[in-house]
Amino acid sequence: MSSGTRPLSEVGAWEMNWVLFWSYIKITSLVIGGGYAIIAAAQEEFVRRRGWLTDDDVLEMITVTQTVPGILACNSAIYIGWRLGGYRGALSALAGSILPSLIIIVCIAAAISSVAGVVEKPWVQGAFRGVIACIVGMVVVTALKMRKKAVKGAVGWLIAAACLVGMSVFGVNPAWLIVGAIALGLLQVTCERLRHPVKKAEGGE
Repeated sequence: MSSGTRPLSEVGAWEMNWVLFWSYIKITSLVIGGGYAIIAAAQEEFVRRRGWLTDDDVLEMITVTQTVPGILACNSAIYIGWRLGGYRGALSALAGSILPSLIIIVCIAAAISSVAGVVEKPWVQGAFRGVIACIVGMVVVTALKMRKKAVKGAVGWLIAAACLVGMSVFGVNPAWLIVGAIALGLLQVTCERLRHPVKKAEGGE
């Protein structure tokens, strides 16, 4: 039985590091479109195929990686690697996510003079249009799959709608939207606690 169908508890540390490294090499080599496309591919690999993570884990990963500085694809690799294999797993996943891009970019930079003219060709521009449209579709599918777990209650939908309008209509900086969403989330939890205080167990401290 391959490691892809084995439970997480049966996979050793070294094997886990190799799986993370090789999986992210495949993901970042074959998936074009940046962070969200890579997150969708990682979800397919580690949630659907291997069953080592859940949709809730992916939702938590998106929340964390969106609120910290850095490249989304690398942040997500570090997070998944750490959840599955600790610090070594994080380094293995990060190395796998960086290596293909590093090789490709170095090769392009080495031949930039000849590549520059090719990029302007109509068939290359057409291919880029197709890829961009595909990426938009992948992002929408990922958002639709996670909406039930990610957006809960009237406050959740209010925050989602406000962020959508803020970015698309008023061009608000995403950082301010994240700060505002955090403040509203904290306010909601505080109000719920005041309305329904948690009672201490009898005999407790």
